[in-house]
Amino acid sequence: MVSMQDIADKAGVSRVTVSRVLSNHPSVRPETRQKVLHWVKELDYEPNLIAQSLAGNRTNIIGLLVPEIAYPFFSEIIESIENQAFYEGYSIIICNTHRSLDKEKNILTQLRQRKVDGIIAVPVSAQKSLPAYQRLQVPAVMITKRMDGFSSVYVSHYHGGQQIARHFLNMGFQKIGYIGPTKESTSAMKYAGFQQYLSASQVPLTDVIECPAPKNMNASMVYQLVKQYAADSGLHCEAYLANDDITACEAITAFREFGYAVPQDIAIAGFDNSLLAREISPKLTALAQPLDEIGKKSVEILLEQINNGAEPCMYELESRIIARESTIRFVSSDSRSAAHIKQF
Repeated sequence: MVSMQDIADKAGVSRVTVSRVLSNHPSVRPETRQKVLHWVKELDYEPNLIAQSLAGNRTNIIGLLVPEIAYPFFSEIIESIENQAFYEGYSIIICNTHRSLDKEKNILTQLRQRKVDGIIAVPVSAQKSLPAYQRLQVPAVMITKRMDGFSSVYVSHYHGGQQIARHFLNMGFQKIGYIGPTKESTSAMKYAGFQQYLSASQVPLTDVIECPAPKNMNASMVYQLVKQYAADSGLHCEAYLANDDITACEAITAFREFGYAVPQDIAIAGFDNSLLAREISPKLTALAQPLDEIGKKSVEILLEQINNGAEPCMYELESRIIARESTIRFVSSDSRSAAHIKQF
């Protein structure tokens, strides 16, 4: 069986240093930490976590709560968090809330009982979830949403909605619509930014197709509601903003059943720039959130709180439009509106 001393001998450090790395002590230099963790992995060392937690009051475990593990947007963030946490000597317990306040509350209770060192979470609700996180009494960082009293890493959904509206106007669209929730949390801010930017440009929203945010990859409700709207009222827009990439994909399927081609007849943009946006045909224009940066930054902030007792802080990250086939009907040398759009 590999011992802590074996790791120390291979890494050329003391046994105490190895112990400090495994307990994530802040005094260890990054290059030393990386070297020790390399040999921990290379020799397949399995530390006695119970003994470590009793000795240092640390488990080196972080709880991670997301609404839906299989959702491409969240799976990319999960991968970034897990990679960064492993580099820092931490393990992750991934939990799926399914957007249920009761399940979220129960998960947090279980994680507290397991004595996790910290929590990274997409809260079910920034307001209704607050008491459950306040009872945790362990460091916590929120991602994609802001929560009062807790560090948060997010992008401005209001500004994101404005960016999509600006893109549509730059492409020359005048009859513009929206597909998704209009009153829910971040979706409401996205919708408000989108609608208000268009209104300030004297372009009213033509269609608003109210759909709930997909709870998982089985988003047939969006597809059905878009079809029903088209059958009852008809589609009157040249371009639609979908609340997220899955909603956009389901809308495209519904459009096609009514004989509309994308982007020749109807353009559409998503929000997230997940793997779906890059793989669907036509490739989907989307508001890109920096998913890898969200993951890395959340781990960095959480460890500052765990190790140094850092105060909660807000980090608003930059987002940008990735323009692809779903909104670009043509690009020519004498098209001023499309000349500055780069396809990826």
